Amino acid sequence: MTRLLGYKFSMFLYTPESVYRLDRAAVVTDAVSEVELMQRAGARVWQAIDLRWPGLSSLTVFAGAGNNGGDAFVVALCARTQGVTVHLLVQGDLSRQSATSRHFRDLWEQDGGSCEAWQGQSIAGEVIVDGLLGIGLRRELDAHWQDLVTTINAAPQPRVAIDIPSGLHGQSGIAQPVAVQAQLTITFIGRKTGQYLADGPDYCGELQFDDLGVSSEVRASVPAALEVIESCELPAPRKRNSHKNHYGNLLIIGGDQGMSGAVALAAQAALRSGAGLVTALVHPDCRHSLAAFAEIMVLGWDALEAKLADATVVVVGPGLGRSVDAQHCLQTLRGARQPMVIDASALEADFLKSLASRQRVITPHPGEAAALLSTSSTEIQANRLLSCERLLDLFGATTVLKGSGTIIAGPGDALPAINTRGNPGMASAGMGDVLSGIIAALLGQGLAPFAAARSAVYIHALCAELYSVDSDQTGLIASDVVDAIPRVIKQLRDAG
Repeated sequence: MTRLLGYKFSMFLYTPESVYRLDRAAVVTDAVSEVELMQRAGARVWQAIDLRWPGLSSLTVFAGAGNNGGDAFVVALCARTQGVTVHLLVQGDLSRQSATSRHFRDLWEQDGGSCEAWQGQSIAGEVIVDGLLGIGLRRELDAHWQDLVTTINAAPQPRVAIDIPSGLHGQSGIAQPVAVQAQLTITFIGRKTGQYLADGPDYCGELQFDDLGVSSEVRASVPAALEVIESCELPAPRKRNSHKNHYGNLLIIGGDQGMSGAVALAAQAALRSGAGLVTALVHPDCRHSLAAFAEIMVLGWDALEAKLADATVVVVGPGLGRSVDAQHCLQTLRGARQPMVIDASALEADFLKSLASRQRVITPHPGEAAALLSTSSTEIQANRLLSCERLLDLFGATTVLKGSGTIIAGPGDALPAINTRGNPGMASAGMGDVLSGIIAALLGQGLAPFAAARSAVYIHALCAELYSVDSDQTGLIASDVVDAIPRVIKQLRDAG
């Protein structure tokens, strides 16, 4: 039985195409003109700039030929109204402007403003506004555009991006191959997936959102691509009349020679997350390596068949390797029907397809996902959401695609979820083993696979954040996350 701790998502992410649909729906359903939406967007950007840099005297605005450029013209007009000197530079063929963008360009020119083509000149102004490309970018920038973006990034002034930094892919979050390095990005209508995936957070800087007054009716008419995890489901508080067997008997199989630490981390994470019993099966030569962990029962791989019957949850893969004996372990597990968490070297396509268990969670990083889908890590990163959904479809298992913007997708109608918490200190050995242990512990305490995976990813990330409150994140190691698990779970319970 579980208790829901404020388990409600309030933030949704959209693909660029979905944002265009929201924009069109606002015009039709809310009867808001395109001119009015553009006016609101540009005014919102200027308000953010004026709040961040009060008393600004000069501004450089870069405008492109698309609607992002139209927003830039509105920013320029707003700034000039406040007595700010505006230097407006344009890039692209302005003859291709939409009627809405042209409207604000005409207002700018009627007000005495000029449009200077960018030709490599130095950039003046106290703040730079990037209104060049927007979310419609579909291809790699050519040399001229790359030179412009590089020049903007080399300038000492702070940079503000309108909707999305130019050069950043709005869906994948991949720089094409460069993007404006913004300190502040103001985005509209719907948050874009590319702002939260891959390179997105590094280029967007602080991200501010404004819905521009679009109604809830419009939002309901266009499905989102992802939900952002902002809270999680936890097992119910324990009754006083409890027994360890009530909270899962976990069996962890891994730990080939030289890799027993992976199993130790998974086992400790599971215990710290509430697992009642944890048994580790490792290469016979590694049993002594785990002797220091008194709470973990340690046996050799040859005990698998005997111990499998008692297990309520199985974790396979941490440090398992690909030896003949390891393959024998996988063969034995094919018929197991217990909930299962599969990671690392156990992520083999044939093994996953052969499993009898219907409650499975797989946790690949991009390289492992690429091997499972017979593609490259680059392709996985270029479309993380699609890759995660393909893994789900192919193997029928709740899928946790690890990385910057970890995505969790599960069977059924639930919208895939994305984790935006944590920090770069998590790029450290053993983090995946810890995550596997947390997922397994939550499964053993009654959570369904999708809920267990989603909650575990969130807890895992919050542990990294807790560590960095008092210590530099670069020193974070996997065991620090293990140590923080009980404190984070308590905080989540108290918040619920």
